[in-house]
Amino acid sequence: MTDDNFDKFIEETIYPELEPLEKKRQEKVNIFWIVIVCIIVLDIILIVLIQSIFTLFFIGIISLIGIGFLRNGLFKSYDAEFSAHAIGNITKFVDKNLTYNRNACISPNEYKASMLFLKSYDGYTGRDLVSGKLDKTEVKFSYLYTYYEEETEDSDGHKTTHTYTIFDGLFFIADFNKRFSGEVYLFPHGFRFFSPRKGTKKIPLENPNFNDIFDVYGSDPVVSMYAISTSLMDRLLNFKQKTGSKINMSLIDSTLYLAISGYKPFKVPIFDTVYNKEIYYGYLSQLKFASGIVDELNLNTRIWSV
Repeated sequence: MTDDNFDKFIEETIYPELEPLEKKRQEKVNIFWIVIVCIIVLDIILIVLIQSIFTLFFIGIISLIGIGFLRNGLFKSYDAEFSAHAIGNITKFVDKNLTYNRNACISPNEYKASMLFLKSYDGYTGRDLVSGKLDKTEVKFSYLYTYYEEETEDSDGHKTTHTYTIFDGLFFIADFNKRFSGEVYLFPHGFRFFSPRKGTKKIPLENPNFNDIFDVYGSDPVVSMYAISTSLMDRLLNFKQKTGSKINMSLIDSTLYLAISGYKPFKVPIFDTVYNKEIYYGYLSQLKFASGIVDELNLNTRIWSV
């Protein structure tokens, strides 16, 4: 899969499908800026007539909220069409067995089944779900963001709501290449949301470098050492070093759950032409990173006995 092959794919597949969308994009951008100018002129008139700092602040807030609604409403259909044609096709370019859905994500039930984040969330959002089979391995992954809220009250009785991130990144699910019964958890040192999983205990592994970076908990020491082999430890350390991301992992009844911080959702160009190849190379890089986890962790090598 060379740059020349991908350039050809962009020119022969992506560009022809997006040509009609470029015209729509330009029309919507023109409408957007016309409305913005009208809002600014109206704001100036109101501020001059009323001459109040409070009014200036209030008008500014209302205008920003209105612009946000305008942007979302105006480009919603464009976002969906662009994603289906561009990101959907590039997903197939990476592997024909993968499918892409812009408005879907790892489900709350799957998130909870991983047992990686036991902290209750107040908000759960995600997008860019990719699923399918890579060689022998069934995979599913998407961008995911979960958070919780806390309310504080000052001495004057004023209440403020604060939002705290639980997880923000790539959530990856795959069938593991070893069959076993039990649970194994891997957390980075100092994981702020850690709490003991019932029936598990901390298990030191044979690699001291691995133990310096990750804490492993399992329902059974033998199962844990079987699931996280010497080879997998090396691969996880290399993957951690390569990405520089926080990694949480669980293995539950032969299913692997991986949460990697820092991975962002695909950005759809609104104020940039669809003929910018860098956009598509960005998508390709993200998709190869996520789908490449199968090779990074050697998940296609099937080992069915201890």
